[in-house]
Amino acid sequence: MDKSIRFRRSIQHIEEHLHDSIHLEQAAQAGFTSLMQLYRDFYTYTGHSVKEYIRKRRLSSALSLIKCSELPLAEIAYSCGYSSQQALCKGVKSATAMTPLEYRKSEAYYYFPRFDTNAVRQVTVMQETIPMAIWVKFYHPKLQGIEHQALCALRSLLPEYQGRIFGKNGQQLGSRFCYEISVEYDPAVLNKLRNSVFLEASVLPESSLTFAKTTVKNDEQEIGLAWNYLYYSWLKTSMFTQDNESYFEEYIQKAGAVKKLVLYMPVTRRKDYNKISLVNCESMLFLVSSREGVHAEEEASQAVMNYLSRHNPGAIRRARQFYVARAGMNCTCGIRIEQELLGLPPDSGFENVRHEAGSYAVIESGCCSDSGVFEALLDTWINESGFNKGSQPAFTTYETDGTFEAEAIKTRVWIKLENVKNG
Repeated sequence: MDKSIRFRRSIQHIEEHLHDSIHLEQAAQAGFTSLMQLYRDFYTYTGHSVKEYIRKRRLSSALSLIKCSELPLAEIAYSCGYSSQQALCKGVKSATAMTPLEYRKSEAYYYFPRFDTNAVRQVTVMQETIPMAIWVKFYHPKLQGIEHQALCALRSLLPEYQGRIFGKNGQQLGSRFCYEISVEYDPAVLNKLRNSVFLEASVLPESSLTFAKTTVKNDEQEIGLAWNYLYYSWLKTSMFTQDNESYFEEYIQKAGAVKKLVLYMPVTRRKDYNKISLVNCESMLFLVSSREGVHAEEEASQAVMNYLSRHNPGAIRRARQFYVARAGMNCTCGIRIEQELLGLPPDSGFENVRHEAGSYAVIESGCCSDSGVFEALLDTWINESGFNKGSQPAFTTYETDGTFEAEAIKTRVWIKLENVKNG
């Protein structure tokens, strides 16, 4: 039986007994696996420990009842597997910073979905000690293949070196790209590196951090896909958030050749839940353009900016909200405008798109990233909460305060709802 199918059976057992006493040994047996393997699989597939998953699922169910029913808190607590009303109140306060009654009256909806997807890559989370190391910078006029160039330079300089090798992207200097590379500390090695093609040698002490790790074969495209999966899929639905420390890669060599890489992403346990709001807003108008293909988003957004820079530069200066909607390989991008632009060139791909006033389910993220994960999460919440989606497609807005710094950009995914009370 496929491993993912076995894991789904364990999940099914947990979901069927979510509000009862869950015996994890029985959950493991349901998936024809061992208890220790179940613990490992939970991190790999969901980004959560099994106990954290159960806790969040129970709380998500309880929060739904608090918001949508008139049941007493004690009844909600016991029906969702809590030992007491006090335990429920403590869980709600910890997750939302509100009491249950404050949460019932608020506009916020905190939600944690049932796991229902397949893991694309094996991910493990563990604390690991990185040895005392020498970090140096390698500069090259071309970005593509810079890692390979840095490794070749290192092997040429240190042909007998057998220790661990780490690497990460560095900051570009003028027209030269940078790749930072690291080896285990040795005074003799440090002297060789200081008098070589490598620059800015520094020694970092031994450190212990919690990492999310995945292993990938030494292929540039595969490495990029693996990093994207860690950042934009696994991390967004896990119990972790990225730590302030830098990510890096470790090269696994065999017979002098790099066969695999281990990707290290420092993480820390997240304290928040996904926050969903019901927003009753006025209509929103955007000037948009659509393109299709691998570079559709870049091409569509550039087309809009080029058109406005020639015909209405003031709209760009005033812009604070940018629009993205996807359908397969097609991507529509645009900018929020105050009134319809007339005289758009025929067959140019430009159009005025208006999203009507009404009630929207909205999920917000502080990061500027692929919104597909959040759209799927929001869609699941709508279905589980009994709302009806409107005919308008989901869309994403990226909102800035005008500085365009990454930390100042808010990502919001919007789905129009129908027949919402007071909507």
